[in-house]
Amino acid sequence: METQQRPDVEQADASHIEAIVDLADRWRRDYRRHAPGFRDPAPDARERHRARVGAIVADRRSGLALVATRGSEPAGCLLAVLGPAADVYAPGGELARIDDFWVADPADWWGAGAALLEEARPRLRALGAARIVVEAGGHDSPKQAFLWRSGLTLASERYQASL
Repeated sequence: METQQRPDVEQADASHIEAIVDLADRWRRDYRRHAPGFRDPAPDARERHRARVGAIVADRRSGLALVATRGSEPAGCLLAVLGPAADVYAPGGELARIDDFWVADPADWWGAGAALLEEARPRLRALGAARIVVEAGGHDSPKQAFLWRSGLTLASERYQASL
């Protein structure tokens, strides 16, 4: 098995937005296959996501947008937004909700995924986050295994059905 070089990780800027939107869109389509109805994208999902990524890129105090690259090719991205926990919990500070954390190659969690998470942790602490909360689909066992082996623990599960 060939080992990929560790990617470069940097704060995303406007030039990275389209690559992040493309990567997330690809994963969003994959996730939809496993949870249709719940994961159905809005008709304007790409435009909404582009605006969301642009807002995080523009305001570095509200969250974090990182991109991993190998040469000029995107290898992954991580987007986090800071916010409070539900008022019945006291996690010790703000939560960094990481709901866009993707790699271009599903076999690259230990390369691009690890580089992104390693870079994100101190940056999120510096922004005031006390904990990270990472989204992973119930079917996404490579990502789940990576998160578990990276020291994250399962905090909850969500179940859904049509009404």
